[in-house]
Amino acid sequence: MGFLTELLIFYPMFKFPVLSFILIISLVNYTRVFSQTHEINRLESSIHLIKDSIKYVDVLNRIAILSHMNYRDSCKFYAQKAKAIAIRLNYNKGIADALNCEAISNVSVNNYLSAKYFNDALRIYKSINDQGNVCHVLMNIGVLMSVDKDDKEALRYIYLAYEKSKSLKHDSIRALIISNVISIDQNLSQKKSMMLFKEGLAIAQKYKDERLLLFYEEVRALQIYNAGEKQKGIAIQTRILHKADSLGLQYTKVECYIGLGDIFLDSENTQAGLDYYKKGLDTSRKYGYPEFYLLLSERLYNFYKSHNQMDSAYFYMSLLLAKRDVISKATNKSGYNYMNFALNENENKELKLKENSNLKVITLLGCLFAVSMAMLFVIYRSLRIKRQYGDVQHELHEVAVKQNKELQQTNHFNTMLISVIAHDIRQPFSTIVMLSSVFNTDVDLLTEEEKLEIMAELSETSQKSLSFMDGLLEWIKSQKSGFKYQPSKLLLNELIPEANSFFKIAQAKKNIKLVLDIPVQTAVLAHRYMLLFIIRNMLNNATKYSPAAGTIHISCYSKDERIVIAIKDQGEGMSQDKVDQLFKANASDWENTNDQGAGLALSISYDMALLMGVKIWATSKIGDGTTFYISGIPKDLA
Repeated sequence: MGFLTELLIFYPMFKFPVLSFILIISLVNYTRVFSQTHEINRLESSIHLIKDSIKYVDVLNRIAILSHMNYRDSCKFYAQKAKAIAIRLNYNKGIADALNCEAISNVSVNNYLSAKYFNDALRIYKSINDQGNVCHVLMNIGVLMSVDKDDKEALRYIYLAYEKSKSLKHDSIRALIISNVISIDQNLSQKKSMMLFKEGLAIAQKYKDERLLLFYEEVRALQIYNAGEKQKGIAIQTRILHKADSLGLQYTKVECYIGLGDIFLDSENTQAGLDYYKKGLDTSRKYGYPEFYLLLSERLYNFYKSHNQMDSAYFYMSLLLAKRDVISKATNKSGYNYMNFALNENENKELKLKENSNLKVITLLGCLFAVSMAMLFVIYRSLRIKRQYGDVQHELHEVAVKQNKELQQTNHFNTMLISVIAHDIRQPFSTIVMLSSVFNTDVDLLTEEEKLEIMAELSETSQKSLSFMDGLLEWIKSQKSGFKYQPSKLLLNELIPEANSFFKIAQAKKNIKLVLDIPVQTAVLAHRYMLLFIIRNMLNNATKYSPAAGTIHISCYSKDERIVIAIKDQGEGMSQDKVDQLFKANASDWENTNDQGAGLALSISYDMALLMGVKIWATSKIGDGTTFYISGIPKDLA
């Protein structure tokens, strides 16, 4: 039997006058929800007996969809396994179901990647005319929009799914869509809400959908509690908790923990309320629900801070920040960010240009063929014209070879430029984004002194970013004809701290100490932005590979009226073969690696050093760190 995939999302349910209670509803499939654990175990134990590949993919997707209500990482694992097989079989339905599951597993971890998978699944469902799943994915996208606080777009997608679901023969999906309409649309009248509530509940009862029945029971418990029958409301909510546990619906259990925590705190039973919050936090961590983990960490932090219990408050704040950092790293690791989409857009443009170029080549070849036939006729009649024609052809060939080489160099340069920007500008902008996020998200928690420190850090990082762009522009100019190298007097004790300003936060996180062993007033004659670029990339490598609590030592000495700068770290070091390749990055090296900018930036640094008439190299030993050298920099003797 085909199925629609599920999704877990949280958002405000109703704005009750007593409680700031939050309900989270899950997007369930058409079939009745039995015990999650029992169903998963049954499918896993029987999957090796399945011989039919299509059915095998369907079962993998079924396990994935059940797992998201238990261990979310299992949802991603089975979905990726199902997608790989479905792609090999060219089984579109299986691919779309797996994409939907992958999107679910990325919600609140990487919403950008989740949206991509939802849209890919929607495109496939439309191509195979699977209207039920089209409605379902439209609803999923709407709920995802709600998570991203775009309520206008969320309602547009939810109501689009609601209207399309009216024509479905199998109406179980409408109960789910209706529950989302009730939850997201805060402008519904009481009459409209009750009408939708009754319709959704009737459908859930018709199909014996335990998950949705629990949702409607939670709403009823809140209504009873707010009507004044508090003990009865608590009893119903406790019963829902036990029911969810018996079905293996771990996500629903966390919902109940949050609800009971809110209720007991509202009833001034503080200890019981906090205990339920902590149970929810522990279950969220165990089963992999980052959205709940963040919510509960923040609630516990706010509670303890408001009651001046700062040790506990700081503990939960550390949990909150650590989880945000994990989510940020997962987003970066996925490889889906704005730079990827910019590069993909450039690739699409290049494909279009190639397509147009191929058409022009075909047309040109046709013309050349006609011209060649005409010229052969002329050559047949005149040996002198044949010689002239040969000379012309040779010249055309030389021009074509020259133009092709120039185009290759231009394309190589442009690709290098994109990679450098993606590599070197990432550090300052990551700093700006992080500081802005802290300022915007936790502004009420900051002292005036902390706010001023954050703004000062933002200002400094922004200014250094502009300085980096100036250096990059100078390098671009150096690649063009007519560039004139103009050195200036530079004080190393000022230049090196400026280059290191991009990495102060990263060094502070790792407790790395920067030792600057440069004699006062040591001055050199060099191009400011090129030397900054070279030192910055060496400091980037030193910071990246230094161990925690390590030391980066920068020194210099004179040799034949020239300065040698040494930058040493305490990293793991590298083999001599790797050292020999550090400054020799080429297209095949950096186009097929995950860290495209790093090796390329060192190669560009090497080119800049040649322009300035200096030399850079490195020495390293496994277990004893790496030392980068910049030698031959003219000393300022004035």
